[in-house]
Amino acid sequence: MKELINKYRFLDFKEKTVFNTRISIVFNFILGVGKILLSLFSTIFFLISGIINLLIMLSKYECFQGIINPQKKNFFKRTRIISLLLMASGLCYIIYMIRYIFLDIPIFEYGEFIGIIIAFVSFVEMGVAITGIVKAYGKGHYYRNIKIINFCSACTAIVLTEIALTSFASDDNLNVINGLVGSFVGVIFILLGWFILIAHKYSLIDREHHTYYIDSIENKEINIKLTSSKFYADYYYTGNVVDGKIEGKIIKGKNPIMNYNIYLLIICAILSEILIFPYSIGFLVRYFQTNKMIINLNNKMKEMGFIKINEPE
Repeated sequence: MKELINKYRFLDFKEKTVFNTRISIVFNFILGVGKILLSLFSTIFFLISGIINLLIMLSKYECFQGIINPQKKNFFKRTRIISLLLMASGLCYIIYMIRYIFLDIPIFEYGEFIGIIIAFVSFVEMGVAITGIVKAYGKGHYYRNIKIINFCSACTAIVLTEIALTSFASDDNLNVINGLVGSFVGVIFILLGWFILIAHKYSLIDREHHTYYIDSIENKEINIKLTSSKFYADYYYTGNVVDGKIEGKIIKGKNPIMNYNIYLLIICAILSEILIFPYSIGFLVRYFQTNKMIINLNNKMKEMGFIKINEPE
């Protein structure tokens, strides 16, 4: 066991993602089938919950196959399938959670100890999911999609936390609140599924290299700042001019948040579960400005006398 743990520790990000995805696919399959079988002796909502697990499993499986068998299916076709599966799981989750609003469902009281444990595990899962999305930058579309799906799963864990904590912290019937929170998470599923569908059109993946020519033999280093933000990592175009030609690359700098005062960092960490949503919205806005950033780069290079001699494929 110790040898396996040490072997896992030395895997790189992509290898760990593939390994973890294998396990989660099996887990989601067993959980989904188990819930569907349980629905035969219980309510239809176990069936819906099982379908959600199977849809998430299938979306991960498509990403997994895209990594290990990229030639087996067209990238755009596979991306559409992943997107539709995730959006379908979101719709099912909305149906599953909206029952709290229209049906008089008794809430199981988890108890303070169990509720705190659920909250701790959920926040850790959310932290791991967010970290995974950050680390997936530049690693490829499928790795990013897997981390997005993991984030969606973590959101459902946060909903469970909300239900568990309110079950003992309040004497009021909070079914409507539970239903609204769960429905909101289902909407997040759908929006992220839509994001997966169009993300490749705006991603820097396969478009970070840009080559220019200038009528000069002066050799020098080029480093152009393309974006500026106090909250998000900036982008730079960097390369070396050799005999009038530069084959440069757009790179991502360090996140300025890491340079914050230690006390401010602690506050951000404490409020991370709340701040993640407005921060994500800002991130998406910047993400969709990738084409604008490339146009800005071309204009700046043109002002310096460089001529674009090829488009990245």
